[in-house]
Amino acid sequence: MINPINSDNNIQMKAALDNAKATQDKSFEEMLQKASAGKDEAKLREACANLESVFLNMMFKSMRNTVEKSDLMGESFATGVYEDMLYEKFAEEASKGKGLGLGELLYKQLSANIKRDEEE
Repeated sequence: MINPINSDNNIQMKAALDNAKATQDKSFEEMLQKASAGKDEAKLREACANLESVFLNMMFKSMRNTVEKSDLMGESFATGVYEDMLYEKFAEEASKGKGLGLGELLYKQLSANIKRDEEE
């Protein structure tokens, strides 16, 4: 039997996580626009690193979905939230420094655009 209290809490937690993700996406877009408008290369580099982190997080989640589930830890909403947070942290750490190079490549392209706009 499903406990209605836990079900409501799960729905609320899912909604909160979805809102947090939407806010993160908006903040990335705002960060990128501010960096471009202000011609701030440090903020631009940070925005590019954040994008690489988001990409890695999506990749890790896709990889996790290919692994067969085990009954060892059980299936619960809390386990899912913990795993999401864990993979988000993995993505953050993996994108620090050189990362995969995606952030650096994006930074070079966008900074070239900023320099070109300054010359015009």
